[in-house]
Amino acid sequence: MSTQSPQKITLEEITQRKKKLQGEIQVQKKAMTATVREIFAPLAPANNKADAIMRSFNTGMAVFDGVMLGIKIMRKIRKYFRNLK
Repeated sequence: MSTQSPQKITLEEITQRKKKLQGEIQVQKKAMTATVREIFAPLAPANNKADAIMRSFNTGMAVFDGVMLGIKIMRKIRKYFRNLK
């Protein structure tokens, strides 16, 4: 039965690893910031009347879909709590 002694880590290695990880974190942070800006950026103005109408229609459908999903969830929750009694 052989026992392995743990490898010794120096402060210099820890410092190098820390700098490397901080660099990686900065790169990821910049990528996340760019993605968030892209997602939440204001919409460009509509080029013509058809684009404006389609954008309004899509927004209306998204709101309607959200309301319908909310109603379905509320019904399921109420049904669940009624069955507990």
